[in-house]
Amino acid sequence: MPEICDTPHNYPFSFWVLRKTRPVPHISSLQLMRCFPYPQAFGLGVLALALGGCATRSVGTDVPSTPVNYYVRVERAKPDRFEVSVALDHVRRDSIDYVLPAWLPGRFEPFEPAPIEGFGARDGHGEPVTARQIDVNRWRLYPDGEKYLTIGYHVKNSENEVPLALGPRVDRRSGYALGASLFGFVDGHERRPVTISFELPTGWELQTALTPTSESRYEAPSFGALPGTVFALGDRLLDYKLFVEGRPHRVVVHGVGRNFAPDSLLTLVEEAIQHGTRFFGAPPYERYVFVFHFVDPGTEGIGATGQAAGSVYYLPIMDTQHMRRAGLGKLLLHHYLHAWYPGQFGPRDVAQPDFSAPPDVTEQWLIEGAAEYYARLLPARYAGGPDGFYAAMGELLTWWRELGGGRRIDVTTLRASGSDDDSAARMIVGGALAAFVVDIAIRGDTHGLRGLDNLLYYLQQEGQDGGYAEDEVWPEAAEALGVGVDALSPMVAGSRLSIRAGLARAGLQIVESPERRKTLGARLLVDPVGRFVVRDVEPGGTAASAGLQDGDLLLKINRTPVGPDETVATRYALTNYIRDAKPGAKVRFEILREGEPLEKSGSVRQSSVPRVRLEEISQPSATALIVRRSLFRPPSPSSGR
Repeated sequence: MPEICDTPHNYPFSFWVLRKTRPVPHISSLQLMRCFPYPQAFGLGVLALALGGCATRSVGTDVPSTPVNYYVRVERAKPDRFEVSVALDHVRRDSIDYVLPAWLPGRFEPFEPAPIEGFGARDGHGEPVTARQIDVNRWRLYPDGEKYLTIGYHVKNSENEVPLALGPRVDRRSGYALGASLFGFVDGHERRPVTISFELPTGWELQTALTPTSESRYEAPSFGALPGTVFALGDRLLDYKLFVEGRPHRVVVHGVGRNFAPDSLLTLVEEAIQHGTRFFGAPPYERYVFVFHFVDPGTEGIGATGQAAGSVYYLPIMDTQHMRRAGLGKLLLHHYLHAWYPGQFGPRDVAQPDFSAPPDVTEQWLIEGAAEYYARLLPARYAGGPDGFYAAMGELLTWWRELGGGRRIDVTTLRASGSDDDSAARMIVGGALAAFVVDIAIRGDTHGLRGLDNLLYYLQQEGQDGGYAEDEVWPEAAEALGVGVDALSPMVAGSRLSIRAGLARAGLQIVESPERRKTLGARLLVDPVGRFVVRDVEPGGTAASAGLQDGDLLLKINRTPVGPDETVATRYALTNYIRDAKPGAKVRFEILREGEPLEKSGSVRQSSVPRVRLEEISQPSATALIVRRSLFRPPSPSSGR
């Protein structure tokens, strides 16, 4: 038998390497598995690497068809890390870079990698390869022309300030990560197919949307499928299967007891799938995973992310019977719609991503705003009615006011990064209102025959072969829709939109009236670094009862973090601790006052606050009536097919 086995090297990660001491004309899988203590996790992957070089065809130009093999190990003895290793052939370079993703679709600001330890590399002889870190997400390797290369490192749990849905974390019972946190690519080899093998503690299971090839082993067509892929693992996951719209879906729940009643949650998930597919068309994925982590309300980083084949939700523990009332349906639909936009189509820099640097996407507000807008419109169009939509948009108008927004929307400020007063909340809320106004403008110009729906369908067709060009597509889209370029002026010229004038074209108006209800009794504006500033404290209100003052920075309500980027947690805190609490209930605030942290206690009280509502004008023009009706009953097919 050829000498193909060697002893383990003292590596920061655990796998065996091939030792090329003499030619290996043929190696059976049985022979190789005898050499590897964890064959399903490591042996078979290295076997594919070793034998794949014997007969290689190209994928595109000079791209080998043999896969890049990733291996992930989790040990109960080391409950704070993922051990990752990568093996590939056909390197043949004196120097080459290993790059971790610098951004993530749906999060357009720089994506900070999780803490990496023990980075190292070896060649096919098992000899160390010189490696040095040249950037926060890039290592330069010097394999000296060798064909084979293996790389290994430890991915540690994220720091507290990283949003939970974006950072990796693992303990003795469970783990979670997006592919962007675990996997990088070897520069120039990102188009090659990939395989991923997992070695998990006994009794653990793994849920992901990747295509399984065997137990604990998955494949993908290229590295581009990995950054947004969801991985949920552990021994206490509740797993529910749904087959909806011709596709298998998994709903994974963590952080609840075994007696958890899933009916309400599964109903909301199924509704989101049905609304999204009815609007955009057939699902663009083979399988989809919804992952829900229910955590203590005092946990920082609560929120969600939606990707091409999966979405993740870190939510405060809530009564399952109140999930719909808490707005979970809208949150689900927003992130599920990202399976198409930008998961299936979008700007060219997103559809053909270079993960080494964040893209410069000027229409970030349209991507997030359209998802939020249709998360409120589609349930009204397909299952409810105008009243529910008006109430949902009234919430957005109120939220826009509380975020310091005025009567106009300057879309150039609606970015995830790059301006002094930016925040994710402003981009989503302002983007949704801007999408609403653009929708009405298109319907007004076409007498209700077309709308934002048709614009997205047009972009979907234009983006099928690698995305659309932001600097070219809008005049062509306007011509295809039969509207003036002015209807798409926010995309073309970044113009400011008048909310009231835009709504009037659909026979709608904003009504503000004082109302007595249980509220914070103060406005929350956003400071330049993205924190809530207390303003306009009402005498006798909840905030006043705790002694809050204008200029205080509000950090937490009853231990739940609040802030412009903590939209889910903020709504949870304001709803559960104030709006739905009994009058007189105790409430505690954590604030910063002139840089000094303070805790203030008060009681829930009613306040006279301006309520922002969206209402129909009683006697609209005939054109406005047509436009308004077309929002809920569009005359053109509401499908991207």
